[in-house]
Amino acid sequence: MTEKKKEKNRWLVLLCICCNTFCFGGVYAWSAFSGELASYMGWDYSKVTLAYSIMLMIIAAMGLVGGVLLQRFGARRLMIVAGILWGLGWFATGFARNMFMLYISFGVLAGCASGFGYNPGVVTAVSWFPDRKGFASGMAVGVCGMSSLVVAPLANFLLTKFNVMTAFQMVGGFFLLISIATSWYIDGPEPGWKPRGYQAPAAGGGRGAGRTAGQPEGKTWQEMLKDPRCYLLWATLLCASVAGLMLIGHASKIGQETAGITAAQAALLVGIMAVANFGGRLVLGSLSDVLGRHRIVTGVMLLCALDMVFLSRVTTFPAFVAAIVITGVCFGGTLATFSALTSDTFGPRYNGINYSIIFTGYGIASIVGPNMATAIRTTTGSYSGAFLFAAVCSILAAGLCLAAGKKS
Repeated sequence: MTEKKKEKNRWLVLLCICCNTFCFGGVYAWSAFSGELASYMGWDYSKVTLAYSIMLMIIAAMGLVGGVLLQRFGARRLMIVAGILWGLGWFATGFARNMFMLYISFGVLAGCASGFGYNPGVVTAVSWFPDRKGFASGMAVGVCGMSSLVVAPLANFLLTKFNVMTAFQMVGGFFLLISIATSWYIDGPEPGWKPRGYQAPAAGGGRGAGRTAGQPEGKTWQEMLKDPRCYLLWATLLCASVAGLMLIGHASKIGQETAGITAAQAALLVGIMAVANFGGRLVLGSLSDVLGRHRIVTGVMLLCALDMVFLSRVTTFPAFVAAIVITGVCFGGTLATFSALTSDTFGPRYNGINYSIIFTGYGIASIVGPNMATAIRTTTGSYSGAFLFAAVCSILAAGLCLAAGKKS
């Protein structure tokens, strides 16, 4: 087993991880199915969309479980199970004949799969690239964000040829085939493994973030919870995610109200945001390897705050697109750094569970961001206040990250 791990090509492992996170990113194409599903089955649309909310809650809960399972069973077994469950969840949704079956297949089954596979996949990618953590994390999470550019058009094509239940079954089969073809090769390196010629930064040093002095392999989750940096990074991720999640949830409606864009232009925004998101994840993730992760997150959040203030005054389509691009880059870039930042701060050995704990901040932001935008819009009749709220959150994220960096 030891020799087999040593013989693995880390670039091929990264490719296989990216294939699986690409599948998990298919959830962003849910909107392509939900309306058709409600219409075809004669179900209330609000009850159909509850399946997506259930999935998000299950992902947040199972993300912690996935971190524990990664430590116990290893990346290979966990990714194989997660990939199979993800494909089966979508496939089984094509046989749902009532709301309960929909909630179980798409909400619970697919939600567990993503929780088991997404964070552990990103953590495993980072573990193979101690010399390029930001790049590896950026690739793994970047292809997840780009998935909607492939899955949404595929779904729209299938829906012109087949009914929505058949489309779910075919997409589920597509995910299942990709998982079976790639997840068997995924595995983590041996503890202490390093690429040839790589020298780990000294304790307390390194551009990425501070190391855990005296504990080269890192802190357990119990030890991490006693470290103030844990709460600073958790709050940083929460505040940093608000602006991006707010726009992902409301981009079309916001654009139509603030900039007067058409429905066709609104549809174009999905692709624009996906590309900007991917670019931010890959470029800023890679830059964090050179410039330092605290610096990248702090700078990006200050830029995001300015962008939110600008967005509150936007009235034209080109200006709105520019603001959306900046938000996508900032949001993606921040997400790309956090697995690496957690590994840098608390050590690589227990990063599976440690990053899963930090990532719960993102789960809370997914509730706060979109719902706060809706509440402010309902109360004031405008989204301007929501943008200013997001700007304040971004400034808080910059300050919190700066404080975490000083404690490293």
